[in-house]
Amino acid sequence: MSSLCLCLTSSSFNGAIAQLERYGEYIDMAEMRLDLLNPDERHKALKLPQITGIPLILTIRLPQDGGKWGEFGESEEERILLFKKMLESGGWTFVDLEDNRLMADTQAAALSSGVRIIRSVHDFQGSLLNLPVAEISGQIRRIADKGYIPKIATRCTGSRQLLTLARTAVSTESVKDKVLLGMDEYGIPSRILAHRFGSLWTYSSAAGGPGEPVSAASGQLDPETLTNLYRFRDIDDSTALYGVTGNPIAHSLSPELHNRWLQDSGLNGTYIPIRSDDMAALVETCDIWGLKGLSVTVPHKKKALSLCDYADISARSIGAANTLLRGGDGWRARNTDAEGFLKTLPAAMNLRSIEELNGKKALIIGAGGAARAAVYALTKAGMKLVILNRTIEKARHLAEETKQQWGALSPESFSLLEGGVDLAVQTTNVGMFPDSSSDPIPWWNPSGCLLVYDMIYQPEETVLLARSRGVGINTKNGSGMLEAQARIQFELFTGRKAGT
Repeated sequence: MSSLCLCLTSSSFNGAIAQLERYGEYIDMAEMRLDLLNPDERHKALKLPQITGIPLILTIRLPQDGGKWGEFGESEEERILLFKKMLESGGWTFVDLEDNRLMADTQAAALSSGVRIIRSVHDFQGSLLNLPVAEISGQIRRIADKGYIPKIATRCTGSRQLLTLARTAVSTESVKDKVLLGMDEYGIPSRILAHRFGSLWTYSSAAGGPGEPVSAASGQLDPETLTNLYRFRDIDDSTALYGVTGNPIAHSLSPELHNRWLQDSGLNGTYIPIRSDDMAALVETCDIWGLKGLSVTVPHKKKALSLCDYADISARSIGAANTLLRGGDGWRARNTDAEGFLKTLPAAMNLRSIEELNGKKALIIGAGGAARAAVYALTKAGMKLVILNRTIEKARHLAEETKQQWGALSPESFSLLEGGVDLAVQTTNVGMFPDSSSDPIPWWNPSGCLLVYDMIYQPEETVLLARSRGVGINTKNGSGMLEAQARIQFELFTGRKAGT
């Protein structure tokens, strides 16, 4: 099992102790980042081993490796002397030394003190994962063959690089003592799935807040999130893995929903966010991990369908998949968006049933995967639709498939909306965090609508919803649809109803 290591990132020693106290129940070990401490505070770290009673990593990081040593004019000679002083004081379990520096004196001091040496490679440019897997694996084995613990911390800039990282983990399975992780959002799965990557531990940082230091490296999660949300300590070879992918994905509430249901059901599983800019590479990575189920969101729903070995009638009819299931016969595509969307409509529109939608008129904003699900559902319910999209050809193709009206997402389509609409459904990511100030259709007046429905759920109220509510229109965000479709997904993933 991989351990959970807390990086102590405070500039004061008391602040570092406070971080240890805050997260003590969640962590197995800690890394003392002396380079982050103010110079007049560094000597206090001599007593840290006696205070903590847990394994400690001693680190003094240089700027090119993501550290701050030298910010106050300190020299390399002073760094070596500080390393030796700390190591000779005793109590440290590991010391982190850069692989590209000999540091013979520091190494000798570590060995004489019985401290294990980590030889680390840091790549903040994202170039390492462009190398062949054999070359990266060879670097790891070279370090391990010398008796050190190899640590590779590399920026991960996309799905292809995450795939290289996953392949490297497989290639170096025989190296039992190593740390292999990807930085930035694309690398987050390697932090959560440290056990699957063969890492001795994963790094974490304090959650942060007003006046608190930032994380030690991009993509680090806090110990409480790793433990309570992702059940990091329980992840082993038998843990069922599920995930959600999109671009962006950090805003997704799906991990909170699915992981709560997994815990409530007593199932050994975890559900993780996986940012993706290349679905083909992402699916191959999921095969390596043995992922059992994948939720798919913007902008990958159409591509996800094309990559599957089998698709059910809803996914084929909609032309997009928001759910992928992995089995012995390959990947199967489903779409739970349409069903989840319809379930939330009648009550929001003050209707008694879905049947009352028949004959009413709806405006669909967008023509992507989410729009296709809405169009499919509302067409089956007998509604007349006007589909508007910035790329007019996409609106035309979707409208022609369903024998509906279409136009550009611009004032020139105003005539298509004369007489008003009963329902407006916003399916694009315009207005979604962090672009929360945008309105996808500022020229349209929602007066007369029974409901303006925005599938975005972060922020809870988009500019479009606020504008509609301001003129007395009922509004609904995407949180209800998210949960409704996720419940269907969860049952497909696990065979259990959510919350039971």
